[in-house]
Amino acid sequence: MQTFFFHGFSGGASTSLASFVRALALDPSDVVALDMPGFSPMHGLLEPNVLADPQEYLRLVEAQVAQHKTGKKIRIIAYSHGAIPAFLYAAAHQQEVVQLVLICPASSLHRFVGLLPRVMRGTSRVMSLDRVVGVMRSRFLVDAITLYGYKRYWDRHILMDRLRARRQESAHYTSNLFYLMKQLEVFQKQCQDVNISQVPTIILQTTDDEVVGGSSVHWFEQHIADAEVISTLGGHSIVTVLPDHVAQHLKPYLKK
Repeated sequence: MQTFFFHGFSGGASTSLASFVRALALDPSDVVALDMPGFSPMHGLLEPNVLADPQEYLRLVEAQVAQHKTGKKIRIIAYSHGAIPAFLYAAAHQQEVVQLVLICPASSLHRFVGLLPRVMRGTSRVMSLDRVVGVMRSRFLVDAITLYGYKRYWDRHILMDRLRARRQESAHYTSNLFYLMKQLEVFQKQCQDVNISQVPTIILQTTDDEVVGGSSVHWFEQHIADAEVISTLGGHSIVTVLPDHVAQHLKPYLKK
C-alpha cells in the first residue's frame, strides 16, 4: 500500500522527509512525498481562488495524487500545514484512504506566530512583500527564530543540524509564506462542516509546539470520528529534529 506524505515544509519534501521515511521502515518504492503546492518555487504563487477557498487547494493536491497513485487504497501522513489538504482529501475520499496520520496539524497559529501575518501585512505597505520575505530569509533572523524554538532536550548536534536545515529551508521562502498563513485564517471557518466518519486517524501532538495554536489538535479531533490523539515531548520541528523518536511513537499504529 502506498503512503503519501503531505508535508508542511518550505523546501522540497524528498530531502526533508528522507530520514523520517527511513525511520518508519517503509518501503521507499511505496512512498510518495508530494511537492506540496505553495511550498515549492516551481508552483509559483498561490492563486487568489486557492487562497480564498481551501477546497481549491485540495483540487491541486488531488491532481498530484492521481498522477502517482498505483492502487485503490492509500495511507496519508501529513505534517503541519499539510494537514489541511490531507484532512480535506481524506474527507472527500473516505473509501480510498485506509489511514490518516496528522503530525503537529495546523489549523491555527500559535498566538506569537499569529502576529507574523499582521506584521508582514503592515510592513508590505512600506516595502514590497518580496522585500519583506527577503528580510525573513536573512541568516540572522532564521537563526533567531530557530533558537526561539530551541528545546531543552536538543544537544549541540541536533541544534547544528536544525540550523543547517532551517537555513536551507529558508532559501525557498517566497511570498507564498504570507498567503499560506492567511489560508490558515480561513480554514477553520470555511471547513467547519467538513467531517471524516470512516478513516481511522492518529493525531500526534507535541508538548512544546511553538508554531501551531493550541486549538488545532482539538479542531481536527472534533471533525474526525475515529481519531486517537497521542502526545510526545517535542516541538513543532520534531519530524526533522527527532525523526526516530516520532517513528517509534507511530510505528505501532501504522496499518499494514
